[in-house]
Order: sequence, then C-alpha cells, then structure tokens
Amino acid sequence: MEKVYYAGIEAPIGTIWAASTDKGLTELHLSTPKSSFVEGLRRRVGGEPIHAPDRFNRLGSLLGRYFEGEELKFDLPLDPKGTEFQRAIWAEIHKIPHGKLSSYGRLARAVGRPKGARPAGGATGANPIGIVIPCHRVVRSDGGIGGFGSQIWMKEYLLSLEGVLPPAKLVEADISKRKYSYNKEDLRRHFYI
Repeated sequence: MEKVYYAGIEAPIGTIWAASTDKGLTELHLSTPKSSFVEGLRRRVGGEPIHAPDRFNRLGSLLGRYFEGEELKFDLPLDPKGTEFQRAIWAEIHKIPHGKLSSYGRLARAVGRPKGARPAGGATGANPIGIVIPCHRVVRSDGGIGGFGSQIWMKEYLLSLEGVLPPAKLVEADISKRKYSYNKEDLRRHFYI
C-alpha cells in the first residue's frame, strides 16, 4: 500500500490541502474542508493518510511567494493520478507560463487529439493539483473564462494575481465577493499557444 502524506497550507483563498506520495505531490485542493479531503484520500489510497506538515514546507514557501504576486514555476516532483490522456493534458497545462493562457482546444491539439476539446476540458476539470498544474490558465477558445468548479471567483482571483485580469474592485474584504471587469478580448490577448 502506497503511503500518502497531507497537510493544510494557509493562503489568502483559505486553507489549501495538499497530499503527496513518496514520488511527489499528488493532490492540491483549494476549497475543500479537511474532513472531506482526508476522507477522499482514504478512499483513493486505501489506507490512513499521514498528517506530515514538514513534508510541505517547500510547497508552502512557493505558494506564499505566488500569492505575493511573484512569477514562478512550481518545480516540484509531481505524482498526479489519472488516465494517460489526463496526464498528457496536465503535462501541457503545466507548461503554460505565468500570466499566459491556453484553451481546451489548443491543449487537445498539443496532445494529438485536434477534435478533443471537450475531453480536454474534462481532463482539465479533473486536475488534482490546482495552481501547481495551473488549470486556471485554461479558458475557452473564444476568450470566455470557462469553468473552475463552482469557484469562478477563485479563477478570476488567480488570473488577476498573474496580471491577466485587472485587479478586482473591492466590494467587500471577502476575496470571493470582489468584482473583476474584463471581456473576452482581455483573455484572448494572453493566449500563448
């Protein structure tokens, strides 16, 4: 049975729950309660997850720098669990530079499935390591924001940190209540592939 370790990392968007195997980071959940995250790990790994905050010091440092607005690449060992197609899409997403965007269709073409935009969207939505594998940088081909679970505000916030979207208008101190003004052309001009 593979060992899996986990910890919570505090961030401006709330607690980020991370899990790793001995091979590398396997999950990063942005808006999940601890109990749901740990129970999900139990189901997926078939054993008891081990709380090990010290294993995540480097990740915590990188996330801290990211949320301060630093442009960086998360150069960590990764161990995402998924199908061959999903892992290929995630590898392409991982290549998207800070402050740039791609689309589901562009990802599909990059992995040799030119008509596979919808499956690429499904693989993007199944990404188990958000931010590190930056699925928030994937939008629709027409420049629409696309999905991000039920947390579009989080995608907008992350894109504003990277300078893709202008800073939000503060409606309330709560990040999830901030308003971003942009149109499809604002997003299209950041496509890199």
